[in-house]
Amino acid sequence: MAAPRPLVILTLLAVFVAAVSVTILAWIAIATANKAQDVADKADRLTNDAAASIRRLDRTTRDLDPAVRSLRRASDALNDAARAAP
Repeated sequence: MAAPRPLVILTLLAVFVAAVSVTILAWIAIATANKAQDVADKADRLTNDAAASIRRLDRTTRDLDPAVRSLRRASDALNDAARAAP
């Protein structure tokens, strides 16, 4: 016994709509994955830039350490001289 013709047409139409929906969802998933990868790449670059900035700051503060120590010694000497003065 053959299926009625309208039922076959309706089934084929439903399968076609499902296939188009799956294709659209796949495109959306691929686009989302690409955008997520772009975000991850940007976060990676930001992290690398921040690490480089921290290294530069460490070098700068390390270069300033002798000057800071010298200023502290001078401040201590001035405080000692002020205390010793009559």
